[in-house]
Amino acid sequence: MKEDYFHSVVLNESRCVGCTGCLKSCPTEAIRLIGDKACIIGEKCIDCGECIRICPNHAKSAVTDNVGILKRFKYTIAIPSLVLYGQFPDNTGVNEILRAVKKIGFDEIYEASEGTEVVTNIMKNYVLKNSDIKRPVINSSCPAIIRLIQIRFPELLPNIANIATPAEIAARLVKTRAAGKTGLSMDEIGVIFISPCTARMTSVKNPLGIKKSYIDGILSMKDIYGEILRNLGSTDSEDVITASTKESVLWLASGGQGESLGIDNYLAVDGIWEVLKVLEEIDMDKLSGLEFFEGMACVGGCAGGPLTIENPFIARNRMKAIAKKLPSSVPDEKDIKEHIEMFKSGFVRLTEPIEPKDILQLDNNISKSIKKMEMIKDILKQLPGIDCGICGAPTCRAFAEDIVKGENQGAVCMVKTMEGFRSNGKA
Repeated sequence: MKEDYFHSVVLNESRCVGCTGCLKSCPTEAIRLIGDKACIIGEKCIDCGECIRICPNHAKSAVTDNVGILKRFKYTIAIPSLVLYGQFPDNTGVNEILRAVKKIGFDEIYEASEGTEVVTNIMKNYVLKNSDIKRPVINSSCPAIIRLIQIRFPELLPNIANIATPAEIAARLVKTRAAGKTGLSMDEIGVIFISPCTARMTSVKNPLGIKKSYIDGILSMKDIYGEILRNLGSTDSEDVITASTKESVLWLASGGQGESLGIDNYLAVDGIWEVLKVLEEIDMDKLSGLEFFEGMACVGGCAGGPLTIENPFIARNRMKAIAKKLPSSVPDEKDIKEHIEMFKSGFVRLTEPIEPKDILQLDNNISKSIKKMEMIKDILKQLPGIDCGICGAPTCRAFAEDIVKGENQGAVCMVKTMEGFRSNGKA
């Protein structure tokens, strides 16, 4: 059954020319060509943004909020992704960037660095010390990877760290503090995340693992980049001093999370197709002994997000240069104890179970489902098995499934058609 479900990734049909590039780029086979236009199957889409990245005609784009959302609240707080610091020239200081963001119209700037420190302390001093927690523990910070596991590897859902993302934790902390400071209600305070990621928007509108996000809106890093540039160097805004540390800035680059844990037996993988391959290995229990798996959907980690501006390798290099100038995080026993108590109380945890998403179910009736599975096998025997995508489905198996489920009925296997012509002496 198809869901009425918000997705950040949307299709502009007027720009679609019917090429098959997006079919091949989608890790969950969520795209079909129907007629001469692409179509996104909502229940399969994980909003990873791969189709946005690959489409040469810009037919895929991301739905995010605009700065007008600030008018809905009496007090507004910006949480910029730490990836933002790598989007500007080398001579641009972090404090200068934060001042420029504040000048857009925010009352307060709060970095997600405290969120990364909370996650690191809990993982290092509690989760990884608990032998009852299933191994390898999988990071919960990338919403696209969580949805990928939900669809493709439901057996690995218990492995996901039961911790909210650093951005969500930062939002919970700053919104609670702002309510106490201003006397305003939670609904009057707007926390806006400046995101490099399409999946982050979906995680706010349709949260996974929590009932409701403390983040009230998402601004695309790409959309407000020009305004931040114009505000750089402004002298009519109050000073803003970064609270980020070396570890928090590097946390969003591939390998940063595992490195912060101080353990040897972890694996960091970036790029959704490479993550998919390793998840298959974990699912088949071929990586026994692995303590922690850090999977990031975008190449280079969040620096490679589809809503960023700069080349991810250049951005990551700049982030490393920035990190060298920042102090190291040295949490004391009081901080660690406080963070663990926050976890035990549920304040920074995932509060809702993440249920498997059965997108492959053929029928609610088991006997009918078995018959349809046999039909798929019979159809597959007649197909060439080359997964060319000309039919409008990404693979021959997907083509057979679509036929059996009654979807994309007009699709034809051109390879078999041409073979038929040749065998009849007509080509």
